[in-house]
Amino acid sequence: MLNFNAQLANIIDDLSENGYAVCENFLPATTIKALADNAQDYYLNNKMSAAKTGKNTLAHNANIRGDCIYWLSEDDLNPDTKAYFDQMHALKQALNTQLLMNVHAFETHFAVYPVNGLYQKHLDQFNAGVGLQSRQLSSILYLNADWKASNGGALRLYLNADSSIDVLPNAGRLVLFLSNTFWHEVLPANRERISLTGWFKTRSNQLL
Repeated sequence: MLNFNAQLANIIDDLSENGYAVCENFLPATTIKALADNAQDYYLNNKMSAAKTGKNTLAHNANIRGDCIYWLSEDDLNPDTKAYFDQMHALKQALNTQLLMNVHAFETHFAVYPVNGLYQKHLDQFNAGVGLQSRQLSSILYLNADWKASNGGALRLYLNADSSIDVLPNAGRLVLFLSNTFWHEVLPANRERISLTGWFKTRSNQLL
């Protein structure tokens, strides 16, 4: 397992060369499990909200996007949440010093997809919309233990009009990609699927 500095170096290299990066074991397995347990607790106790879509009028449509979400705050004193934010802030510093991305904020939420839940092909940065233009880099940290290819549920990342890659939501795997460049979708799975989804943002718009 690479140390965190080596992980950061690989992430920066991949983002610079490809515009996306996939990093394994981004946080310790014990932290990943604790975060997954936290998400499950929010989900089972009805503390999550059905995710909404739309550039102008936000609405819930499970045929387009089927996850439930819970926004996290840096004021949360949970040590596992703090460990996650600490790593993302270290990554933010590397993005600014080495890639000159000028990102100033990070927003994030738990996402729980039920069985067969999906998210149709979309882009994370719209040409218009409150808060969305400021999204520069999308982040997904997966929290699913013992995931198998037969479970489905991959992130399909479209590299261009003719090619794509499928990334399985394995526990501890972090995926990063430029928000205004890469179309992507979440494929259905035969088991529940949990992640921490976030965005590194500029100050051009107010945070959502």
